[in-house]
Amino acid sequence: MSFGSGILARYEGFGSVVHCSHGLVHVQLGMTTLTFTEAQYHRFVAMLADSAATFEMKRQPSLHPQPQRPNAVDADRGEPDLSDFRQH
Repeated sequence: MSFGSGILARYEGFGSVVHCSHGLVHVQLGMTTLTFTEAQYHRFVAMLADSAATFEMKRQPSLHPQPQRPNAVDADRGEPDLSDFRQH
């Protein structure tokens, strides 16, 4: 769903994100431009958010306890406890 064109974000000396009149989103970093449809842009942002969360967990593992392993068995039900795992 296109809502109009304009600058979505700009970091001086780093890059910008622009929504153009054709409904595309252009992510500009230095001399590189990535062009996405709106759906692709949202997926790209989700991927970056996931990668940032993973990066932080690896950078400071003591601040992020590991979820229970999927092969651990819930003693009451005899089934794996997957409650800590997000669905993608």
